[in-house]
Amino acid sequence: MKRNNRYVTQYIILLSVVFASFFVSCQSVSYTTTKVQTLNPPARNINLPDTANIAIVVLLTETENDSLKSLDSTMLTKIAMSLKNNLEESPKYNSYIFPVYTINTGENELTQEDIAEIKANSAADYLISVERFKARISNKLVRTISENYIHIIVPHQASIKVYDINNFSIVDNRQIKDTLFLQINLHSWETDQDAAAQIPDPKTSLQMVCTQMAKAYVEEIVPYWKEETRYYYLNPTIRNAQMYIENEEWSRAMNIWAEYVDDTDKTLAAISCFNMALGCEMIGEYELALKWMENVKRKKPEYYWEGYKARIEQRISEKTAIDKIMKQ
Repeated sequence: MKRNNRYVTQYIILLSVVFASFFVSCQSVSYTTTKVQTLNPPARNINLPDTANIAIVVLLTETENDSLKSLDSTMLTKIAMSLKNNLEESPKYNSYIFPVYTINTGENELTQEDIAEIKANSAADYLISVERFKARISNKLVRTISENYIHIIVPHQASIKVYDINNFSIVDNRQIKDTLFLQINLHSWETDQDAAAQIPDPKTSLQMVCTQMAKAYVEEIVPYWKEETRYYYLNPTIRNAQMYIENEEWSRAMNIWAEYVDDTDKTLAAISCFNMALGCEMIGEYELALKWMENVKRKKPEYYWEGYKARIEQRISEKTAIDKIMKQ
């Protein structure tokens, strides 16, 4: 009887060790995030060749109010410089973006004479013209303070046109009418003086409008980079991959995960497969990423993220659109 009790005790201990190991294995799985840059297609394509040289011009109309003209000049130039910077960041354009021109005129839009002058003085093929901007500080900037938040609301309008210089034709005519909603949290500042220092003055608020407007316009017409968040799994066995991810060494991280995709520990295998899908996305192998996600579902469905699968499918669609644009 004592001998049987000893076997029973040993069996219980063995089961406890197995269960404890399984429990520790399950509990040790966690996930974390990393920031990645993804290339996104524009909302619309105006078919500018990637070899085209582009000039950007600010059109200043005559006004009797010198302070108003100075404000217009500052804001229009801010839009133009932001257009230049955002265009230069797009992989679509490896060609030259000329310094920003300024033209003083009594007209509300460029004339053929203006375009001919730019053509004569540069080798530009296309011209982006910032022709109007309205967001008057006196009656267009609204501030409200409630519950230690400040809300800045700036309605604004602008006109941006793209000209084919060689053919004297308009390629794009964008009339922008939008509102900037900016909320600033004042809770985290210890004193009222510190909190007040976080509130931008009206001119700074308008400059923020200009920067955001230019960025949004460029994202309408050319492929652009956007920062997104991605999740991946960790546990002690594959934790070493984290340092490679932080250095964007995706191939080295994938070498670690690949060792465990068929592990007898189904949890370890599933999270390794999930991470392999992420690695494949990062190196542009989207179809292969989908196959790794199917492996996750087969090994342990609870680690399968339908939302991430949908994002990869979206990336496939986006890549098709981008490839078409880049070949033009």
